[in-house]
Amino acid sequence: MEKDTSRIEAFSDGIFAVAITLLALDIGIDIKDVQVVHPLAVTTNSELLNLLKEEWPKIFTYFNSFAAVLLMWMAHHQIFKILRTTSLKLILINGLLLLIIALMPFPTKTLGEFLFTSAQKTAILFYTGFSVLVAGAFVLFILVAKSGNNNLFLPDTNPHKINRIARELEIGFSLNITIFIIAFFLPLPALLLNFCMWIFWAITTRSKKD
Repeated sequence: MEKDTSRIEAFSDGIFAVAITLLALDIGIDIKDVQVVHPLAVTTNSELLNLLKEEWPKIFTYFNSFAAVLLMWMAHHQIFKILRTTSLKLILINGLLLLIIALMPFPTKTLGEFLFTSAQKTAILFYTGFSVLVAGAFVLFILVAKSGNNNLFLPDTNPHKINRIARELEIGFSLNITIFIIAFFLPLPALLLNFCMWIFWAITTRSKKD
């Protein structure tokens, strides 16, 4: 039976690519800040080094978000590999998922700007809370795909595989909710746990190939 998901896959891949690209746009030294102090031409090596050091929270956050979005795309791709066709409801849910992922640069930028400031707790709550939204959208996506006796999947797809994917996504959703709750009391440990979630996505993505 011929697959009928090429257009939605191409559109989704484009949104993922845009989201990953936008993550990097905020990284860089603002030359205007240097020029307020003195002409750019007289900037010393030590001044530039200090400016580069100040960027490390943004870079650290960028690498985490890049890995997360990349692995989310891989998980999304693995699901579509076993889909035969789509429905209007699934297209709408996929659109919701892409809408949330396209906004990933927003919490990434916020966390990079306010990490290790007096507002870092709010920034971490925003970042970890956004991860809950992404994971929840994935759960909703697979539930809609499963509805209707798995008729949207390729005929030879093992139902146990579909159920395993759904279970793993639900576990990821639960883990992100737990991390978000922890962030209210222990912001930095919660952020470290959130950064470790890309390991979960990597394991989940790999298992979908089995």
